[in-house]
Amino acid sequence: MSSQLDWTSGIALDRASGRPLAGQLASAIEGRIASGLLAPGSRLPATRDLAAALKLNRGTVVAAYRILQESGLAQGRVGSGTEVRTSTASPPPFDSDELLSERVAGLSPEDSPATGVELIADFSRLTPDERFFPLEDFTRTLAEAWSRRADLWQYAPPLGLEELRQEISRRLAEHGLHRGPDEILVTSGAQQGLDLLFRTFTDPGDSVAMESPTYSGALALARFAGTRIVEMPMTAEGADPAGLYGSRPKLVYLMPERQNPTGVTAGAGRRDEILEAVAACGALLVEDGYEEPESGLSPLAARLPERTVWLGTLSKDLVPGFRIGWIAGPGRIVETLARVKKTADFQTPLPLQAAVAAFLKEGADRRARRARAFDVEAKRISAARLLKSLLPDVFWWGGEIGNPLFWLHLPRGTSGRRVAEAAAARGVGVTPGCDFDPNGEDRANVRLSVSRVDKRDVERGIRLLAEAVNAVNGASGVHSVPVV
Repeated sequence: MSSQLDWTSGIALDRASGRPLAGQLASAIEGRIASGLLAPGSRLPATRDLAAALKLNRGTVVAAYRILQESGLAQGRVGSGTEVRTSTASPPPFDSDELLSERVAGLSPEDSPATGVELIADFSRLTPDERFFPLEDFTRTLAEAWSRRADLWQYAPPLGLEELRQEISRRLAEHGLHRGPDEILVTSGAQQGLDLLFRTFTDPGDSVAMESPTYSGALALARFAGTRIVEMPMTAEGADPAGLYGSRPKLVYLMPERQNPTGVTAGAGRRDEILEAVAACGALLVEDGYEEPESGLSPLAARLPERTVWLGTLSKDLVPGFRIGWIAGPGRIVETLARVKKTADFQTPLPLQAAVAAFLKEGADRRARRARAFDVEAKRISAARLLKSLLPDVFWWGGEIGNPLFWLHLPRGTSGRRVAEAAAARGVGVTPGCDFDPNGEDRANVRLSVSRVDKRDVERGIRLLAEAVNAVNGASGVHSVPVV
């Protein structure tokens, strides 16, 4: 009998825990079965012997054996005592997809027209070219911040590093947007800022208003939050806010400057209409802006400060890899957003915040933008000339001086998705209009950006794109009738 009790020496029962001893003993034996120490068919010690070995009441052991039997791990045999079951049911296979929340299960997979063909010209990416970023200078600034400032190794103030917020405040004031450092929250990119706004101000079923088409990242957040989208159709003058009247959206999300994907900058008159409609519907206005707006028009946040938050970022026209962004708005709103941010992300990395603060204060970002602007303008001119020549039945929004974005209006009935696929098969990347549609519908549009394409590849890329458009139209019988 002693051999049956060898495995009991490691069983430790906590008599002071308040947990029933029978349950503790059953769990200990279950662990030994799971580890293989007690093989199927093994006899468990007689209840009297195990009770004596563990200094327990025999009734406690009987109760533990009963728990094992009820869970299918042991079975009692008349005249043979209790045995580990020789055949226990296998646990069901684990499938994490069965545990997903409804929100995650509803996320669309990444839909890319990639075909494995090496890209000749990638017009699909709206990100700045890092070749014009002073990487070595910034690396030295970052290394100095990291190695010489012990305060950067600790937790940050809730709103972010004071010196960065001061610099952001100063920059915003240059464009008529007056927000003190305590009215600015540093975020991990504008995308996190937008996520915080959805988490803070919306519940499933609430309405939010957005341009149509609009930034795909904002659409993804709206869908994930379970909100209903009120569409503001884009026009050549900017978003049409007529749909705001009679609706009660919680948030109105807008990009009045070089809107993504259309490249349209809203004119002064349209901005007046938008502000009037936002005030009438009672929503919080979220202005997704450029750190250096080029239109010269006053930001919406400067004209309706009490109900507008400004989303800023270095990602749009400087360097997306830093993931440095900010929200500027009324202090009460910013304080609430900071509390929400802390539930998931204590802070954006402090050494990076310090380096960016020094970088902005020195004006290094503006020098980088100026250097890149000459390259973008040369590519924009080339792309516009080629589009007019090779696709005379296609017109576009955007593409004006300094704007790398072209929102192509393909002939009526053309599938933007099929054009993107046909272009990818020829080694050219463009983004189909469906990626920016609130309902995910195919549309006769593609977005083209010259921000990252090498200027030597622009001409070949546009020629191949024209070939793809003509191939899709020829296969589908679409006549080259421009949309006007």
